[in-house]
Amino acid sequence: MGPSPAADPSTGALGECILQIRILVDCREFKMIKKIIFGLLALVAIALAFVWFRTRPSGDIGKYKEYYVDDQVVNDSSVRVTFFGVSTLLIDDGQTQILIDGFLSRPSMTTTLLGDIQSDSTAINRILRDFRINRLRGIFVTHSHYDHAFDAGYVAWRTGATLYGSPSTLNIGRGAGVPESQLQAYQPNVDLSLGNFRVRVVPSIHSPGSALNDEGLSIDKPLLQPASFKAYLEGGSFDFLITHGGKKIYIKPSPNFNAGALDSLDVDALFLGIATVTKHDPTWASDFYRENVTATEPALMVPIHWDDFFYPVSDQLVMLPKFTASVEKDFDYFIEKTRKDKIDFKVLQGTRTIVLF
Repeated sequence: MGPSPAADPSTGALGECILQIRILVDCREFKMIKKIIFGLLALVAIALAFVWFRTRPSGDIGKYKEYYVDDQVVNDSSVRVTFFGVSTLLIDDGQTQILIDGFLSRPSMTTTLLGDIQSDSTAINRILRDFRINRLRGIFVTHSHYDHAFDAGYVAWRTGATLYGSPSTLNIGRGAGVPESQLQAYQPNVDLSLGNFRVRVVPSIHSPGSALNDEGLSIDKPLLQPASFKAYLEGGSFDFLITHGGKKIYIKPSPNFNAGALDSLDVDALFLGIATVTKHDPTWASDFYRENVTATEPALMVPIHWDDFFYPVSDQLVMLPKFTASVEKDFDYFIEKTRKDKIDFKVLQGTRTIVLF
């Protein structure tokens, strides 16, 4: 019987050499794998840091406390406005209530982006109760994006108020089960009487550069919830002129303008969407101010549509995130301009009320 392979010196040496080579290769592969893993982790960390930074508020609303509306005495007949974020405004004279827009659920960013959403009836009912929204006659929706119209159907159904809007908004109402008797299509530039209020719907245009790029697209059938936020198509944009006892309030949620459209209009109070104005070039921003503020000559201007609507309604709203706007710059711009024009600039925090007259 011949010698076993293990006894062969040359075979043993070769085997040891092969083993060492394998160990060396395995080490190099392991080091390479480690580098890849650490590289991927670093990329994930950078991405998360970027997302965190970009979703942080674009400014500190606390810097503007000197412009906050102080506690005010509200008489039964006072005309007052309560702010619920974005451009959802409750207008009340002690007898009649009018709601501009209807966005009270305010689902989180994760919930909104990753799945279908639906109105939070518990949150809405709490707001209706806590703020005594029990004399609501009409709901007027700026346009049909979800951050304006999302809960308008539920609020109309719950309160019995008439829902006024574009065909898209009325289909949101139908999806919420609002009877046809409570749905009223807009009649632009016609004064509508609700109690002692007169409401005029004014055709407008959406803010430029919308991420959805759906201006003019319509919701053509009843929109049932839950649904994607992308199902809430713009469907046309509108402003509102509200008159009470000879005093005039103009509400313009979308930061844009129709050149010359407001030249003949003087108002007492202007509620103006301002976010993203300073993201445009200075000429556009100047034109925006001239066409909306200079043209209407208000005694009072209140900015709206400045808050991050992925947070719940509260008395501590925060500014829109960095990836959307630079709200501090927007505030500073309008504060400087209105100071020169001797216009009172006031900031409404969430759920705060301002007495107009």
